[in-house]
Amino acid sequence: MSSKLPNADQTFNISDEHLDIALEQVSMGFWRVNLVNSNFMACTPQCKKNFGWDPSRAFSYADMLSCILPEDLPEMQAKVSTAIEHQQLYKAQYRVKHPDGSIHWIDANGKVLYKKGIPYELLGTTLDITEKKDLEVLRDELLNVAMHELKTPLSAVMASLQLLERILQPQNEEKALNIVTRALGSTERINRLLGEMALPVNAKLKEISLAKTTFDIRRLADEIADNARVIHAHAEIEVQADADEILIHGDRHRIAQVITNLINNGIKYSENDPNLEITITPDHDQVSFSVRDYGIGIAPGDRKKIFQKFYRANTKLQVDGLGIGLYLCAEVILRHGGSIQVADIEQTGTTVIFSIPTGNI
Repeated sequence: MSSKLPNADQTFNISDEHLDIALEQVSMGFWRVNLVNSNFMACTPQCKKNFGWDPSRAFSYADMLSCILPEDLPEMQAKVSTAIEHQQLYKAQYRVKHPDGSIHWIDANGKVLYKKGIPYELLGTTLDITEKKDLEVLRDELLNVAMHELKTPLSAVMASLQLLERILQPQNEEKALNIVTRALGSTERINRLLGEMALPVNAKLKEISLAKTTFDIRRLADEIADNARVIHAHAEIEVQADADEILIHGDRHRIAQVITNLINNGIKYSENDPNLEITITPDHDQVSFSVRDYGIGIAPGDRKKIFQKFYRANTKLQVDGLGIGLYLCAEVILRHGGSIQVADIEQTGTTVIFSIPTGNI
């Protein structure tokens, strides 16, 4: 008895078995959460495996939450809430602990379904990206070593140039002094870039703890705007708020970093005289903060990507940077249980908006 292979032009439908093999190869699982019926969850066997669960056992929404590391759980839940409240896609990455003690990274994506404007179901996928994350850790370690090795000789070069500059100044050696000044400026620029690279490597954002206090975000915005006007004398920065005092409970230093970064970006990406409008709006238990500039703008395809680590939008301006600043902003805002986005509207320039809970005031 002989068997014949199908002719090259013959086709066949993909079976469930083929689909199962493909999904297992990429470790992709599917899940559904009923938002009406006490968060009842149904999921595929591969989804259970991604959380270290026996596929033959029942796996509830509460079981799934119990697998997530406690330090990652608040951010994951905040992203679920944001997706439901603002009708956005759900995207989250978090760590889970398997029964054998191993830690795995999960990439979760989902979509909220609505009936007559009321959310009733959240469905999506989970993907085990542990191997990818391990490579990122290795890359960060290599970057850390490289930056350490570069900073030591760079500091010596900067010190030598500064000494040479002091020697040349009283001698009126204008040509030589100009060369030294340009070289010193270049080394300072390299030093700043190395410092920017070091932030996500050394800070270990997953381990950052917020030092929360109650403070006036309106006053903080005024202080940062005043500092920016001193540094950028040509910039017009207007701060508008619905109240003279707007109190929130958060990490003042971290929020200041976010506001400073957004203002600096608005100035940096404006070709002519930068004109920035800052608007602060309290709304019940949260505050909305927006920074609008009238610069070159961001292409629609880049607006949801610019908060990714090392992502840089394509622009006609050649601007220094590594695509880390907005990534850090997003991490700080998410740690406060908030959200950040670029306004997806057609207008001159760019408007970046973040919202954070007022907290326990």
